[in-house]
Amino acid sequence: MTDNNSLSRRRFLQATGGAASAVAIAGCTGGNDDEETPADGGSGNQSGNGSTGGGSDRDVKENYIQLTNSSIETLDPVANTGTAGGVVIQQTYDALMMYPDGEATVEQLLASEYEVSDDYKTYTFTLNDATFHNGKDLTASDFVYSFERLAASDNSRRSYFILDSLGVAHETETVTQDGEESEVYKPGTLGVEAVDEKTLEITLAQAFHASLEMLAYTSFAAVPEGIVGDVEGYDGEMEYNQFANNPVGCGPYKFESWEKGTSVEVSKYEDYYGTVAKTEGIHWQIIEDTQALFNYGQNGNADIIAIPSSEYNADNISIESEDDEGRSIGTYGPMRNGKTANYMSVPEISAYYIGFNMEAVPKPVRQAFAYALNQQTMVQEVFKSRGEPAYHFTPPSIYPGGAQEYTSHAEGSYPYGYNESQLDQARQVMEEAGYGPDNMYEVQWTQYQSTTWEDMAKILRDQLQSAHIDMSIEKAPFSTLLKRGRNGNMEVYTLGWIADWPAADNFLQLLNPPQTDTSQPAPTSYINWSSETGSEAQAAADAWTTVSENLAPTDSAASARAEAYVQIEEANWEDVGFLPIYHSLGERFWYDWLDVAPHGGMGPSRQMYNEATLSERNK
Repeated sequence: MTDNNSLSRRRFLQATGGAASAVAIAGCTGGNDDEETPADGGSGNQSGNGSTGGGSDRDVKENYIQLTNSSIETLDPVANTGTAGGVVIQQTYDALMMYPDGEATVEQLLASEYEVSDDYKTYTFTLNDATFHNGKDLTASDFVYSFERLAASDNSRRSYFILDSLGVAHETETVTQDGEESEVYKPGTLGVEAVDEKTLEITLAQAFHASLEMLAYTSFAAVPEGIVGDVEGYDGEMEYNQFANNPVGCGPYKFESWEKGTSVEVSKYEDYYGTVAKTEGIHWQIIEDTQALFNYGQNGNADIIAIPSSEYNADNISIESEDDEGRSIGTYGPMRNGKTANYMSVPEISAYYIGFNMEAVPKPVRQAFAYALNQQTMVQEVFKSRGEPAYHFTPPSIYPGGAQEYTSHAEGSYPYGYNESQLDQARQVMEEAGYGPDNMYEVQWTQYQSTTWEDMAKILRDQLQSAHIDMSIEKAPFSTLLKRGRNGNMEVYTLGWIADWPAADNFLQLLNPPQTDTSQPAPTSYINWSSETGSEAQAAADAWTTVSENLAPTDSAASARAEAYVQIEEANWEDVGFLPIYHSLGERFWYDWLDVAPHGGMGPSRQMYNEATLSERNK
C-alpha cells in the first residue's frame, strides 16, 4: 500500500458534507517535527529519542557535531513523516521559508523576497542564487517539479499538505477504486508556475491563514528537477530507493552516509548560498533504548545530552535568565558523570497522547481509560513535571482564546475528572457494557521503547484491572510503530505531535474522522473514527468542514475556525479517539564545547545547525 494521497479532500468534503464514513480520504502521518514524534517520556526534543548501540570506540571526525537520533524510514522529503528523518532533512534540504532556530515566526530561506496578492491567493517568490549538492543551479522549475512530487508521487505521504491544507489550485479527475468513485488530483494541473528561472508563482484555490508557515515545512523543500521519475514527464536520473537513501538537496550540509539502525552523517556544503556551516559535519548515532542513550551522553559521546525522566532531577536546574521568547536559560548539574551541562527550556507547541484504534477498542473501554487517567499526577510523578497536563489535543498557546481559555474550558467541561482519577466511573462504564471480574476485556498497549512511558503504562494497567480491563504492554522501534499504525495493526498506542505550522488546524486534522481511516493510504492518525465507532464522529467531521471552508487570514474566518476547533475537541472527549496526556516542555542539555542557539517552541527538529560551533571536547 502506498502512502500517496492525491484526493482533493477539501473538494470531497464539500461534496459529501464531511461524511464520516467517506472512503478514499487520506492525509499525512506525522508530527513530527513534525510530525509524529516518539512518546519518549523525556523532553521529547533532544537530538535523539531513543537508544541502542554506538560506543566511544568509534572514530570521531574532527569538528563534527555529535548527536543522537532514533530509527529513520526515509530521507525523501515528501515521504518522511517522522521527527527522526526530519532532523536530517532539515540540514540537507532547504525550503522557501524557515522557522529560525525553531521559533514560531517564519523567515525567508530559499526565497530572497516575496509578494502576496490582495486576495491572499497568489504568492510570488524571488529565489536566491543557490546550488544543489550535485552542482546544479536552483531554478523555479525545481520547485514546480518538487511540488508536483508532493502532490502526485506514489511515494508522497504529504500530498494532503499541498492539495488541501495549503490548498494550491489544481484540477481533479474521477477514479474508481474498489467499486467507489472519488475525485483525485489530476497530474500536471498544480497552480505552481516558473515565471522565469528565479521567479516562482503559487496560486491557491482559496486564501489560507498559514501559507508562509506551511512553506517552511520540509515536505516543501526543493529537489533537483527530474532527479527521480515518480511523476509524469520524468524518467529520473536516479532510482527512487537510491534517492531516498542518498538525498540531494541544497541545504547547508550534504549527505555522506546512512547505515540503517546505526548512524547518519552529513558534511559541510562549501557552496551554500547562506551562512556556510561552521563545523565540518554532523554525525547522528541511532540509539533506541533510553538508558543506553543516557549512558552515551554521559560518556561524552554526544554534544547534546538526552536525559530521560528516569534520570532527571529538577533540583539540578539553575535558571540564570529568561528571554523574550519565553525560554529559560541556565545550567543543569551535576550529572551522573560529575559535569554540569548548559540548560534551556521552552514550552513546545506539541501534544503527547494515547491513541485508540476505535474499530478494535470499544467506546466503554476508551472511556474507562479516560476516567482512570489523572494527567496531572502522571506529569508530576512519571514525567517529573517536564510539561503541562493535557486535556485538549490543541496546545495552550494556539488554543482558541489562548492558555487562559484552554484552562477554563478544561476545568469546567472535561468529562472524566480534571486533575483526578475516577476509577469508580471507569468500573461503572465497563460493567454497564457487560464486563466484570469473570469477563475482563483484554487490550494491547504499544509504545516506543521508553522506560518512562512504560512506567506510565504500568500504572494505568494496574488501575484498569479494577475496571475489568486486562492490558498487556509491548514496545516497538519508532519506525515500526508508525508502519503498524498506518496499517491499522495496533489497538492502543502512544505518540506525540509537534506543530508543522503553529495553528490548531495542524493538530485537529488528526481528529477529522474521514482522515483517520487506516484502510486508506496515508491516514493522518490511526484511530478509525467513524459513525460506527463513535457517536460524535459526524459532529467532528462537520466541524472540520467548517474549518476547511473558513481558512482565510480574516477575523470572521478565524472566529468560525475557533468555534469549530472547540467542537472537534469536545467530540473527541465524548468518543475518546485521542486521550491527551501532556504538552511537553522542550528542554536541551549540552556540553560547553558546543555553541548552539536555543531553539523555540517549534522544537529542535526545525533548527538548522550551520551557525553552531565546536571547541575542543573534554575527554
